[in-house]
Amino acid sequence: MSNKALRIFTTAKGSFQLGMAVQEDAGDMLSMLRETAELMVKQGLGQWTPSLFTMELMQQYLKEREVFLLRQDGEAAGMFTLQYGDPSYWGERDDPSFGYLHRLTVRPQFRGLSLGAGMLSFAEEKLRAEGRAGFRLDCVSHLPGLNQFYVGQGFQFVAEQDMGGRIVNLYEKVFV
Repeated sequence: MSNKALRIFTTAKGSFQLGMAVQEDAGDMLSMLRETAELMVKQGLGQWTPSLFTMELMQQYLKEREVFLLRQDGEAAGMFTLQYGDPSYWGERDDPSFGYLHRLTVRPQFRGLSLGAGMLSFAEEKLRAEGRAGFRLDCVSHLPGLNQFYVGQGFQFVAEQDMGGRIVNLYEKVFV
């Protein structure tokens, strides 16, 4: 189970606790990401595929990133990761003074409760408190709704990046 709650989100469907993931959470992380990827495949979104996610990758995330897990009554409900540098997506623009978000997901049964926006807000507050220069993320360019979600959260479009045939949009919030 995750460590102590860093943030509590109260919704119409009850309370959710956001905490740091630990090694024992790798299985929950894996099942949640695969479930989300399966849904994306069924919906024809062309974003994540279940085979992308392995237990080895979850272990790598836990070693190399900060992983945050959202739970309700012990059940994994959502997650995201933060890292400090992302040269594979940001190339020459990469800057380790920024925080980089990846793998933001909320399980389907918990969507519509503003939990994704809440997790983004928590991450931004954390990065600001650490004195980071800003907050960055990437989003596949062919999903206008998802891109609009990030713009609606105050992220500014920076550039388009070709990831070997997969085009992503790069977004950031610069902290002043």
